Amino acid sequence: MVHKSAVSEVLPTGWRRTGEADFEVWAQWPRDHGYWRTRDGRQDPMLMVETARQILPLLSHAAYGMPHGHQLVWKTFSFETSAHFLRVTDRPAEITVRIAAAQGPKAGSRFRGAALEMVVEHEGEIVGTVSTVYTAHPAEIYRRLRGPSASPEEAMSRARAVPLPPALSPASAGRELAREVVLSPGLAGSGPWQLRVDTTSPWLFDHPVDHAPGMLLMEAARQGAHAAALPRETVLTGIDVTFIRYVELDKPCWIEIAAPVAEGCDTFRVSVSQDGQEALSGTVRVADAPDASAS
Repeated sequence: MVHKSAVSEVLPTGWRRTGEADFEVWAQWPRDHGYWRTRDGRQDPMLMVETARQILPLLSHAAYGMPHGHQLVWKTFSFETSAHFLRVTDRPAEITVRIAAAQGPKAGSRFRGAALEMVVEHEGEIVGTVSTVYTAHPAEIYRRLRGPSASPEEAMSRARAVPLPPALSPASAGRELAREVVLSPGLAGSGPWQLRVDTTSPWLFDHPVDHAPGMLLMEAARQGAHAAALPRETVLTGIDVTFIRYVELDKPCWIEIAAPVAEGCDTFRVSVSQDGQEALSGTVRVADAPDASAS
């Protein structure tokens, strides 16, 4: 229902309809996820992004009757939160996501996608907001869109045949381990960075896919913004991106983080390109990492 293979990676725990186009989804965030790791006693904001991503197929199947086998394609995604993100306690965090949907299917028509506005709450307090637009395609239409690249198994096989480029240092990317880093220093030893497509990752590649997942691209944008802000220590507070075209798994892909959009601003422009064509564009927002003892 959420397009994951591993039960341990499923974040939603239930859902209900609260209006004609309104829903609630409940989710549980672990005290320390295997990839979206706790940092300085706080949850990783990317857990909110992954929760929103899982809500897309959940509502598409459960609320709108989308058949299994359809492919979901992101058009836009944005989220916003605070630098003082959710603190980790001695138990998993119980999350409520309140959703308002638009562009849903008309009665008797095929589900083609939706626009969702989400408010993410923990114990009655808002911890973030999400806005996203996505489309849905039956398998036969998706095969026509992707042509010879439509087979996930073949795409993953081709990707594994390409040597994985070296990782940026984990500290520069804001990660703990080299296997978590999705950026390579690239030709100049700094940005633009080359995307590291590690198809053995059990989190970013939970199952075979035919193109670079949106979560991989947004994590690359997050890591790039962290590196661009050094020597400041920053945390992610927002992403606002448009997905323009597919990123193939077996070709070099480049992540470019431009200077802040204005002096004194912590919003960085991000561009993802492949074969000289832009595949994703938008902005990433960061803030100074709060003191570990701050409330």
